[in-house]
Amino acid sequence: MSSDSRRYCIKPEYRPNLAAGHAGAAGEPDYWTPERIALASRYQYDVYRIAAELMGGAEVASVLDVGSGPPVKLKALLPEKPLVLHLVDQAQSALLAAKLLPQAVFTAADLETIDLDLGRRFDLAICADVIEHLRDPDPCLAFIRRHLAPGGALLISTPERDILRGLDCRSCPHPMHVREWNRDEFARFLQSRNWQVLSHGNLPQQRTAAPLRLLGRVLERLGHAPKWYSCQLALCRRDGGT
Repeated sequence: MSSDSRRYCIKPEYRPNLAAGHAGAAGEPDYWTPERIALASRYQYDVYRIAAELMGGAEVASVLDVGSGPPVKLKALLPEKPLVLHLVDQAQSALLAAKLLPQAVFTAADLETIDLDLGRRFDLAICADVIEHLRDPDPCLAFIRRHLAPGGALLISTPERDILRGLDCRSCPHPMHVREWNRDEFARFLQSRNWQVLSHGNLPQQRTAAPLRLLGRVLERLGHAPKWYSCQLALCRRDGGT
């Protein structure tokens, strides 16, 4: 078994894409084109839809979005209540974040090496399809853990490899993904980092009408989940809830 497999709970024959690039890296100041912003508004939409449902509850007054990109979905789905919002991502997202969500605080950081103290804790953290881009996701997860309030929750998503790539997939063809997990591997990985997984399921990759979401759920239960239904989402608390 490779060291990567042992460390990240992925099947031993899987090889990470260590040459993967990074969206909006320092050499791409103009990464967020209108076309990419439009794509960002569609992908992981249901992750933010579920986050918005949690934000609407009385127990959530502060939100940390790690790897926020341009916060188009967060802006569109914010509930009508006062919330403390803090966004963390590469510096290339800062201007768009200020334009779209001027009420939010933005912190620029490299999520592979992040070791910051934001000076407060948050009731809800979102990390939507970020960790598959990171050679080492542990600093990012540790950062989130340090910044969750007691009883706070993490919503974390990543592609479901078996649905998206097939059961025989041994490497990632996506040029910006380092590694992808199937559902069992991802649950084991989160648990190995002392996260308590409260719920874990799949969603559409892109914004999808409710009847089609229902179809995807039915097909998944029948063992025939379509590729477009391959965004896995886990709701977690720090183990022990403290």
